[in-house]
Amino acid sequence: MNKSSYYPNYYSIDDVMATQERIPCRTQQELFQMGFLDSSSEKTGNLMPNQQLELPLWYLMNLDDRSRYYSIIVPEIFTPAYKEIYKADASYVELGKLNKFYYELGLYLCKFGTGDDLADMLFTTAQERVKGIKDMCNNVSSENLMDNKKLDHLERMLYEEGSRTHRKFSDWLQEKSVNIKSTELVTNHRKRKRDLLEGEEGSSQSSQRMST
Repeated sequence: MNKSSYYPNYYSIDDVMATQERIPCRTQQELFQMGFLDSSSEKTGNLMPNQQLELPLWYLMNLDDRSRYYSIIVPEIFTPAYKEIYKADASYVELGKLNKFYYELGLYLCKFGTGDDLADMLFTTAQERVKGIKDMCNNVSSENLMDNKKLDHLERMLYEEGSRTHRKFSDWLQEKSVNIKSTELVTNHRKRKRDLLEGEEGSSQSSQRMST
């Protein structure tokens, strides 16, 4: 891939944790003195051709396309079998239990030439589940759902922000802690009007003194 992870930024803890996920892969050739990557190869010291093992995503992302030593095996949760499960009713799937960084991991795997099926599955799954997240945000009693494993990391952030916005909107409707500020345009208009009135009063008083 020859690409470093910079999404959403280089120092993002969430991104670091997502790229720490171990991805199943298969060796394309014999790799000498690389047996330490797989405990079953410690005796020989080498990785044999077509040997299956798991490696961190960040390591696989930095392999040069021209000298690919490993072929990626798509994790089971992103296979067509799971696609049918998501299609049946995505809202009931415990994505957080399958993988805490489900969407971000899936987006990274799309870069390995896994085809459009994975990207389409991610989009469809998110599209179906966001409806349920919206309903949760509008239900004040659903805060305990944050403790279960139904939502992945991205969905939890959406839920937290949606719930916070909903509470603020409800408070505004009920006139709780209302803090509506005038726009800068209105403020400047009022200031000019006040200055104009004060100027007129000053002129009027000066005229009265002169007439007396």
